[in-house]
This record gives sequence, structure tokens and C-alpha cells, in this order.
Amino acid sequence: MKRAAVLCVGNDCPGLNAAIRAIVVKSTELGIEVLGVRDGFEGLLKDNLDVLTKMNVSGILHRGGTILGTSLLIPETEEQIKSIQRKVEQYAITSLLILGGRLGARSALNLAKYGVPSVLIPATIDNDLAFSDFSIGFFTAVENVKNALDVLHSTAESHHRVMIVETMGRPGGWIATVGGLTGGADYVVSSAEPFEPMDLLKRIKVRYEGHKKFSIIVVESGVKLPEDFYENLNLSKDTPASQAIGTFVEKNFKELGVEWRYTNLGYLQRGGSPVAMDRLIATLMATRAVEMIKVAKVYHAVGMKGLTVTEAPYSETMLNIRAVEDYLKVLVKLFY
Repeated sequence: MKRAAVLCVGNDCPGLNAAIRAIVVKSTELGIEVLGVRDGFEGLLKDNLDVLTKMNVSGILHRGGTILGTSLLIPETEEQIKSIQRKVEQYAITSLLILGGRLGARSALNLAKYGVPSVLIPATIDNDLAFSDFSIGFFTAVENVKNALDVLHSTAESHHRVMIVETMGRPGGWIATVGGLTGGADYVVSSAEPFEPMDLLKRIKVRYEGHKKFSIIVVESGVKLPEDFYENLNLSKDTPASQAIGTFVEKNFKELGVEWRYTNLGYLQRGGSPVAMDRLIATLMATRAVEMIKVAKVYHAVGMKGLTVTEAPYSETMLNIRAVEDYLKVLVKLFY
């Protein structure tokens, strides 16, 4: 009997449980035993794993996070990789099923060099993996951003303020751009393209001179701003971009009495019940990954091209950053 071991690597995201559920159900149908590894590679090294049955995954489809837990540990040193190799042999594991983003991809590549078989399933709210149109968790994260912007609109409008909302997603720019577009942001600053301070001022000025005496600015966490931008504001280059942009707005609109407020959405973007699309792509990719193990097609990543599941052999190109498409960057500006 073939035996697969499923584990989560890196940060959690909504839809992981949907993928775990699909893995177990499909494996049961194909006669593959599934081991659930708790807390990623840390758990595997500590023998923290159990057989998963359909009973174990019943009722988890709607739950956020992962019932298996996760960790940021990835096998990098020869000692770590060989330890994992021994565990795979000890438990007679046919293949690992790795759920993760960039850390998961790096883990799969490192292990492949030592002949440790795996199939990678993309799961990251950043949605920036080169081999897939969509990653598990992205749609829910964007929904969370959209909901937050909907809520903030009312208080921004009531107080005539500039609201600066910080999102995750660096450096691909997907969460800031798509979240900003669907949440009605009045400006988006992301790593996907250079920041233009004067353009931001122009947009805000037009709004305040008209009937829109408030603005919602979405800023991607960790975005790099021009060095002279900080110098002109007498700020340290270590000042977070959101705070620097807020200071910039306050300085240039002081005569109008414009105030700004800041909200960091942080881990709110990762949490909550996965939306339908994340449940769907998680199920599609997870079942395909199990089918691949059945026919011994390992050292591959599954992905999505539209709603079609794809397969890509492991290569270093898996780690390339897939930035948000140009047409989306242009589209979001249409509504500034």
C-alpha cells in the first residue's frame, strides 16, 4: 500500500483544512494511507504524526487555519535533510504532500536534491508563486481586506479623514491591488510598481476639492519608498511606509486640516472561514496531488490555470515572484 504524509509548511492560510480533507477522502478512494504530520517538519522530526481517516477530517471544510498545525522550519542543512530522509524511510512514506508557499517550495526543492519524494500544493495568501494562477488562501485574504475597507469607508467619510490601511502580500502586490480594487480604495501603494508621491497628492486634492472629503489608501506592508521621500520628510529610512505616507499627507494638506488614521489588518487577513473559491481550488489541487502519488508522479507541483489543475516539474523557477498582472494595476487606477 502506498502511504502519503501531509504537512503544512510556513504561514497558515484559509483553505488548508479543505485541502487536508480532500487528500484524505481521495486517498481512501484510491487505497492510499495518509499520515498527518503535526507542526510541519518540526513535527516530522519529533515523530508527531498519526494516521488520518475520513472520520478525522469530517466537519473541517469550513474551518480556517489547519488542524495539523504548521511551522516555519524548512530543511536547509544536510543534517536536517538527511534526518527527514530517515523519517520518510522509517515510516515507509511513498511521498510527502507539502502544503505551503515560498517556504514550502524551497523545502520541496531541497529535499528533491536528496531523493526525498514530494508533491507541492501552493497555499499562501500572497498568491505570488510562479507556477500557479491562484494559491489556497488568497481569495479569503482579499475578501477580508474588502470587508475591512467597507467598514472603514463610513468612519473615514464621517470624519473627512485619510485612512491608511496596511495589508500583507509583499512583494507580489496581489493582496493590496485586488483588495484595494474590490474594496473601493482611492489609492494603492504596493511593491508591484514604483510609488509616485505627487500623483498621490493630486488624487487626494481632487477628491477634497470635490465632494469626496475622505480617502482610503491601501499600503502594502514593507513596500520600499524612494530614499529622498524619507529625507524630504526628515524621517528615518526605517520608518514604516504607512507612517511615512501618513506624515506626507499631513504635511501637504495641513492648511486644509486633513487628518489621517492608520489601520494594520495584520493577521486578520489570514483568519476566518475560507470562501467558496479557496475551498474549490484546495479540493481540486489536493485531489490531483493524490492521483499523482498513485501513479508515482512525484517531484511536481500542482497549480491552477484558471480553473484547470496543472502540473509543473520541480525547478528553481518555482521560486520566481509572480507580480500582480499589469492589467490589474491599470484597472485599479481607473477608480482613483
